[in-house]
Amino acid sequence: MDGREIELKLGLAPEDMERLRLRPCFDAHCQGEPKTKRLISIYFDTPDFALAAAGISLRVRAVDDGHVQTVKTVGTGSSGLFSRAEWEAPLDSPALAPHHLLSTGLATFNDAALIERLAPVFATHVDRTIYRLAGDGGEWEVEAALDQGEVVAGPHSEAICEVELELRGGPPDRLFTLARQVLETVPARPLVSTKSERGYRLAAGSLNLPVKGKAPPLSFDLTVAEAFQTIARSCLDHLLINERCLLATGDGEAVHQMRVALRRLRSAIKVFRPIVDGAQLADVKDDLRWILANLGPARDSEVFLTEIIDPVLAQHPDNSGLEALRAYWQDDHVVKLAQASEAVRSHRFSTLALKLGEWVETGAWLGRPGEPPRRKLQAPIASFAMTRLGKSVGKLLSVAGDSIGRLSPENQHAVRIQCKQVRYAGEFFASLVPRKQMKVFLAELAELQDVLGRLNDIAVATPKLTGKHVEGGRAKAAGLVAGWHQSRRAALVSEAEKAWKRWRNCPQPWLED
Repeated sequence: MDGREIELKLGLAPEDMERLRLRPCFDAHCQGEPKTKRLISIYFDTPDFALAAAGISLRVRAVDDGHVQTVKTVGTGSSGLFSRAEWEAPLDSPALAPHHLLSTGLATFNDAALIERLAPVFATHVDRTIYRLAGDGGEWEVEAALDQGEVVAGPHSEAICEVELELRGGPPDRLFTLARQVLETVPARPLVSTKSERGYRLAAGSLNLPVKGKAPPLSFDLTVAEAFQTIARSCLDHLLINERCLLATGDGEAVHQMRVALRRLRSAIKVFRPIVDGAQLADVKDDLRWILANLGPARDSEVFLTEIIDPVLAQHPDNSGLEALRAYWQDDHVVKLAQASEAVRSHRFSTLALKLGEWVETGAWLGRPGEPPRRKLQAPIASFAMTRLGKSVGKLLSVAGDSIGRLSPENQHAVRIQCKQVRYAGEFFASLVPRKQMKVFLAELAELQDVLGRLNDIAVATPKLTGKHVEGGRAKAAGLVAGWHQSRRAALVSEAEKAWKRWRNCPQPWLED
């Protein structure tokens, strides 16, 4: 069977799964009695994970009357929603059937040597309870699967406890409606990792590591609306993968990556403002402000330790005042990291993540269902992208003026913020312009942004130090730290000036013939 799978996943705790079983929020739409079955699936790949690199998962699942081989592609999705191609074929035994792999038409399976190297990598053992849900008029149909079990890779395993809402008919917004009902019943969370993705990370030993984000490549055949959705999905994936890391490990780097994901999304909204503007946008921006305000202090306190205090302590390793100063700010960082984790663990964050995904996939900015899409949504992305890039650069040139060195620290910070906007926009659209020229353009911009970031760290640190430490050894240490960094400022301003001139002299790649 070939087709496209559209589903939304939510993760929850085992005890909440029991509450969901005992009091399903699906009762009003349930068709017949739920059914339970055990699913054992073996996932295959080469030793170097060639299928995963190609965005393909391959499994063989035991079913009542035999086995089923399934191939899926990565597809698209956001905030727990997945849309991907799927091919299924019945098997007489648990052995792979290469001819069915070829029938998918995926180029990866044309490599006979690759098929010969396929072997089991990990397995999932799941008890699944299935509810068939439908609207009264038959306008939609959804299969709700409650899954409990584990993914196993060699000696390693991780629990699986999730709800899968698979669309069988009707509009995708029905999945978000049902997901909200689940969140109102139990503290569930949108999942952006499939079972196969978790299995791969478990097999590679990278299950709960922070993940850096990157802009997905855009193709010239995308419309403006499709390009925005592609970029926004990558931002939400980046956010929620690192949410998992933060809650599992408390790693401060996960906070940093979540902030980057949110800032990239906010930048994408600015770039695409002409098409996504509308009544819902104010709520989206409020949500982004709330979570950024909760993540910011934790990240800022970590930067203060590593970029402001630690370099001075490294120069004066036996200074007891500096050690006491660092201990004070380390305690402050622990408190702020805990506050960030608490915010991310909250029901508000789970709801926010689901709302963002719903807005990206089915928001009012896309127009009313059944009506022709607005012309500007269907326009090719290339022309729109080049126009928006040009406007971002023009604003940066205006904010910075002729000389960064003559600007106040506040205005230098404003230049840095606009640098980020230009860099994110450039990364979003990099695949639409000559690669070599864009690489140089972005590298020079990143260097400028880095120097301005170090200047901003100094500007923020000085009042922070003098305001908290007024007497004793910590006061002297604070003065030592502030003075050490202030002595660097003139050299950094000169470096920023040079970086600004280098970047300003770079040709804009999208204007090249």
